[in-house]
Amino acid sequence: MNNFDRRQLRYFVAVAEELHFGRAARRVHISQPPLSQQIAALEQDLGVKLFVRSKRKVEITAAGLQFLKDARAILEDMQRARQRVRAAAEGKTGILRIGLNYTAPLNPLLSRIMRRFGQLHPGVQLELHENTSAKQLDGLYRHTLDLCFIWPTRDDASSEISLRPLSRDPLRLVMGDEHDLAHKKNIDAKDLRNFPLYLTARQTRTEFFDALLEACLKSGFEPDIRTNVIQMPFILNVAVASGGLAFLPEFLTRIRPPGTLFRPCRFLPSSSLIMPLSLAYRARDASPLVKNFLSVLE
Repeated sequence: MNNFDRRQLRYFVAVAEELHFGRAARRVHISQPPLSQQIAALEQDLGVKLFVRSKRKVEITAAGLQFLKDARAILEDMQRARQRVRAAAEGKTGILRIGLNYTAPLNPLLSRIMRRFGQLHPGVQLELHENTSAKQLDGLYRHTLDLCFIWPTRDDASSEISLRPLSRDPLRLVMGDEHDLAHKKNIDAKDLRNFPLYLTARQTRTEFFDALLEACLKSGFEPDIRTNVIQMPFILNVAVASGGLAFLPEFLTRIRPPGTLFRPCRFLPSSSLIMPLSLAYRARDASPLVKNFLSVLE
């Protein structure tokens, strides 16, 4: 049974390369007698002679030459394993599972974050999963995701999930350029009375929706809210095509179809006209990958 260890392999390689016990002992920083004892123990363990010793010289045997190749390979493998495990412990390698809602990839901030993380940690593979914000959060709870980019609602607060705000994107009132309100300079809440409002289900659980509903009710009507379309890029097209209205983040102007207007909304408090992109992660996640990603945000 082979019981040799890394230390004995290092000693053996030093003697094999120096062919001199005194020089080999100095190289590995021990005295010569312990070195000779370790080589003798190694030979006994292997059941072969590795060296032929005489008063004048040390020669390596055929078995020693073969073992030298294996010993070098083993030491190199052990060194690579040490480097890999340290890199993993420091979050320099591995797979980081990131959830994205359907609109987050269109936000220019996200691409800057991803690009910066890739520059700093090229050994980490980013595994991206696209889904609704609600399902992204479920992935965090189920440990199938490590991080996710979401538009948070008041229902997302949790002692288990931390939310880090990244950007506060202003909401704009969206319509087609042939809409009845397209040429109206100052749109008020009462002007929304006869038009369907296309919102995501998550928008109905935010401060923005509370302010919108209050403004409409004060104007004497309950808004016609449509939440059957969940993806904002689709809402953009559906609202325009149907003659309806939508409240969408300003950065979606990058993909607006021809004939689409993004108008400021002055009848709601500016503090409510915000869609805050946030990064969600498990509050007690000790993963070095997650910690390194969070450090990029700093």
